[in-house]
Amino acid sequence: MKQGWRLRIAQAPGRALLLAACILMLPVFLHPELPLPRKVYSVGFVIDITQSMNVRDGGPGGVARLAFARQAVRDALRHLPCGSLVSIGMFTERDVSMLFKPMEVCAHFSVLDEAVERLDWRMAWAADSFITHGLYRGIEETRKLKLDTLVFLTDGQQAPPANPRYMPVFDGKPGEVGGIIAGVGGLQRQAIPKLDENDNITGYWVPEDAMQFATFGMSHVQSVLQMEGYHGRNAPHGAHPEGSYTEHMSALDEKGLQELAKITGLHYLHLQDRAQLADALSQNTLHRQWVASDIRPVFAGLALLLLLASYFPAFISSLFKKGKP
Repeated sequence: MKQGWRLRIAQAPGRALLLAACILMLPVFLHPELPLPRKVYSVGFVIDITQSMNVRDGGPGGVARLAFARQAVRDALRHLPCGSLVSIGMFTERDVSMLFKPMEVCAHFSVLDEAVERLDWRMAWAADSFITHGLYRGIEETRKLKLDTLVFLTDGQQAPPANPRYMPVFDGKPGEVGGIIAGVGGLQRQAIPKLDENDNITGYWVPEDAMQFATFGMSHVQSVLQMEGYHGRNAPHGAHPEGSYTEHMSALDEKGLQELAKITGLHYLHLQDRAQLADALSQNTLHRQWVASDIRPVFAGLALLLLLASYFPAFISSLFKKGKP
C-alpha cells in the first residue's frame, strides 16, 4: 500500500511535465511574433533588361548576362536574414520600374524569387539604354521606398551613344543611398544576338541595326560641314569612319560604371561569380532595427525539453517497481 502511494507520487511530476509540454506546443500553431533587435538588410535590386544583356558572356559556360544577373540576385535573396526588406525592379530606356513595395524576405521569399526568375528582355518598353539616367532614377526610387541600399546590375551599354551636352546631373547626396553597381559581362566586345520566342539565337546585330551616334541635341549642328572631323574628300563620315562603328556590339563598360560609382557614392563590383553579390552585400549594408521575429522555435524547444523531462519520473518509478519484494 505504501509502495503504491510512492509510485503515484513519483509519476505525478511526469504527467505534469507532459501536460506542460502539450500546452507549450499550442503557440507553435499560432505563429507568435515578438519584436527583437536584429541585423537586417533594406535593399532594392534593379536589373538591366535591355537587349545587350542577351550577350552570352555573363559567366562561366556562356550564360547570358541577364540570366547571370538573375541568378546572382536569387542567390543573394537566399542569404538575406529574416526581417530584411526587398523590392525588385527593372531598367530600360532611361527609367526604372519597381515591381512592388518592399517585402519581408522570409514571408514572401517565393514571390521575390519568382519575380526575379521571370524578368525578361521582352518586358522592355523601349529599346534605348541611357545608363546614367537609369541609375539616377534607381537611386530616386530607392529613396522613395525608404530603402537603404540599391543594387543596380547592368553591362553599362549606352544605346544610342549619349550626347555629353545633355547628360543629367546627379542632384542627390553621394552615399546617401548606399549600394552596389554590379557590372555584368566581359570586357571584350561581343555581337548582340537576335533571339526567337524560345531565346534561341537566330542571328546577330549588324551596324544598320544600331544607332551609331547621338541624335538628341543635334539641332545646333546646322550642316554636315559642322560635323566633328568632317572633310568632304578625306573624311566623309566625320571623326568616326564607317568601319569603326561598333554600337551593334557590346562589352562591359567598366570605366563608365566606375565613374558613375564615384559620382553617386556607390561601390562598383565586376560580377564574375554569382556568389560575389551576396558576399559584397554582407560587408557594409547591415543595420540593426527592431523586427517582428518568429518565436515558434522557442516554444517548440521548451516543449521538447519538458517532454524529455517527463520521462525522468517514469524512470524513477521503474526503480520502485524493481524494488518490490
